[in-house]
Amino acid sequence: MKKNILFTFLFVIICQTICFAQNSREKPTVFTAENILSGAAIKGKNKFFAGDNHNFALTNFDDSAWKDFDFNNQDAYRKDQPYWIRFYFKVDSSLIHKPVGLEISQLGASEFYLNGKKIESIGKIGDGKSREYKIKNDVPTFFTLENTNVNVLAIRFLPIPNRFKFIEKSKLLNIEFEHADTLVKEKIEVAEEVNFFMMLTCGVFSALGFIHLLLFLFYRKALYNLFFALYNISISLLSYLIILVYEMRNPEIIERYAFLTFFSGILFAASLSGFVNTLFAKTKKRLVVMLIIAASLIVFFYFSYTPAVILGLLYIIFTAFESFYLIIRAMIRKEKAAFIVGGGILAFFVFVVITIILNILDNLNISFSRNLEDGDVGAYFFLVIIISFPVSISAYLAWQFASTNLSLVKQLNEVNRLSDVNLKQEQEKQQILQGQNDLLEKQVDERTFELQKEKQKTENLLLNILPHEVAEELKENGSSEAKYYDEVTVLFTDFVNFTQSSEKMGAEKMLVELNECFTAFDMIMEKHGLEKIKTIGDAYLAVCGLPIKNENHAYQTTLVALDIIDFIEGRKKTHPEALDIRIGINSGSLIAGIVGVKKFAYDIWGDTVNTAARMEQNSKKGKINISESTYQLVKDKIHCEYRGKIHTKGKGDMDMYFVNSSN
Repeated sequence: MKKNILFTFLFVIICQTICFAQNSREKPTVFTAENILSGAAIKGKNKFFAGDNHNFALTNFDDSAWKDFDFNNQDAYRKDQPYWIRFYFKVDSSLIHKPVGLEISQLGASEFYLNGKKIESIGKIGDGKSREYKIKNDVPTFFTLENTNVNVLAIRFLPIPNRFKFIEKSKLLNIEFEHADTLVKEKIEVAEEVNFFMMLTCGVFSALGFIHLLLFLFYRKALYNLFFALYNISISLLSYLIILVYEMRNPEIIERYAFLTFFSGILFAASLSGFVNTLFAKTKKRLVVMLIIAASLIVFFYFSYTPAVILGLLYIIFTAFESFYLIIRAMIRKEKAAFIVGGGILAFFVFVVITIILNILDNLNISFSRNLEDGDVGAYFFLVIIISFPVSISAYLAWQFASTNLSLVKQLNEVNRLSDVNLKQEQEKQQILQGQNDLLEKQVDERTFELQKEKQKTENLLLNILPHEVAEELKENGSSEAKYYDEVTVLFTDFVNFTQSSEKMGAEKMLVELNECFTAFDMIMEKHGLEKIKTIGDAYLAVCGLPIKNENHAYQTTLVALDIIDFIEGRKKTHPEALDIRIGINSGSLIAGIVGVKKFAYDIWGDTVNTAARMEQNSKKGKINISESTYQLVKDKIHCEYRGKIHTKGKGDMDMYFVNSSN
């Protein structure tokens, strides 16, 4: 026994020594493609200074006098002031010119400098009221390195003040290096899975809760319907909170979400206890005590959240064991509905036990639990277990209904047995049967006709959302390959001051305005032979020259832009609140095709699309801004005004022109 304790102690010391090695210019952390494949967090000893000076971001700054800072030590951030951390690293040749992403989560505001150059700001450090705290950015930070030299990542960090009590013991700053492709893919997959599973769970349980609440209101003697409705509502609320927390950016609302999560958990446990006690307990005293405890915990949460959370977890665990005990006892006594209702609750209890075991295995670094967590199996397993309880209740209600029907059927059979059956009744039965057959055949014909109509609607809808050639290819082959087009013109439109106008007009009026404008744009596109790609908020994207080649793609697109400007100007005369618009156009090559395998969306990619977006961003109200490539194609037909070279984000200086009119 003593040997095992000694071995464990030595193992922990060795792991800490390896994991928290000192990081410096002389001993930088080395990253390889394999290291950052699944994410490599910044940890160990790094250079740390409590103060503020922008020279700290410089590559050649001498930080030898700085303290060695344990990155996982959150106690270092004690004052409401900026802190600086310098992390040295280098990459091997496999990561040269390869995009690397920074996955950043924090409770505060920060600025990141790579080799003296600012690459990211999350929140706003500022002074006083100008400070803005943020958990993470909507888009991850990416960078590339051109050599294997030592790099310095300087971090200017302002922690969130300690007045937020739920943040006191939380990790304030976490940074991971990860492959850009892997990072983007993971973010998309996680967002899709969170939204799918949680919205599905939220919708299903909200519907079940509403239905059983109505059942209770119509028949209040069935008290278990009330508790089951509250159970479903609690899970629906928890599912919705997961979506809100995943999308959360402002750390100052954590307290609100923490209370709602705690409230949902207590409501879940109390409703489960109420349901089981209502069905299987002999006395209601224990149920009253459990409900009083639940209400007390919610009130106690406001005064001291840490003890309240601990007591809440104990309350939930006790509720689970209480339910397990009552169900097993009811099964042993062979009470009605015990095996039906109990099956779902026992399945949930088994899930809780398995989760605890997997967490223990995960802490022991046993790979089996990690593999189960990483796949979709765990998510589906969780979903099946969660819905097992409501399914069991539905089975119980079905059993009650079936029992009642069975009793009625037996009585009917008894009446039929005592009845005097004769030939006339048999003939009537045959006639009824024949009539039913005729009716069934008629219904089949009607249903077949309806299916044909629905099929035609589906084909029309497919032609409405995809180009005709792509839709035909999709129907014939079941898929459509992306294609390269070397000569097309892309058009971007965007409404000016859309956010401010939305706040002024209101969401409903703004939706009507967008619908009328985009409907008019659709008609203009159809008139000139452009292919609408999609709308993105208040932006409109279209392209000319695909999937059918068009020699006059640039000219046709410019005419479309002029028609849009004319439409907007005319609309402003009759609608004082009409939105102003700016337009950007660029010509070149791109790739177009269908994205994904579900909910097909035809989209375009390439630098031509990005440049068109830059043209729109650098345009002005009521103006059409075109690139040099488009100008060369339309200069003989369209009168343009040269704007000079204008600096654009990620593109540098670019020649731009305003379209005035057609010749």
